[in-house]
Amino acid sequence: MSKPQPDPKRIYASIAVPFGWLLFLALWLFYYASSFSIVQNIAVVLLSLVVMALLETLLWVPWAMKQPDWGSAGEKNSKAN
Repeated sequence: MSKPQPDPKRIYASIAVPFGWLLFLALWLFYYASSFSIVQNIAVVLLSLVVMALLETLLWVPWAMKQPDWGSAGEKNSKAN
């Protein structure tokens, strides 16, 4: 039985999100960072990382939940023992 393949758009979006984050970060550091303190700049970077992780999660969790073996990894290991 072959594993289901994800939609190519989902893969491309997963590649585009980190590049978009890097673009945002570069623009932020170039244009806006000088008018904020170091603590505020660190907060912006951390918040942007959280947003990026949320986007990636929203991309992949719906696909993963449709897989036939969703949530059964622990059951397979317990049956083997």
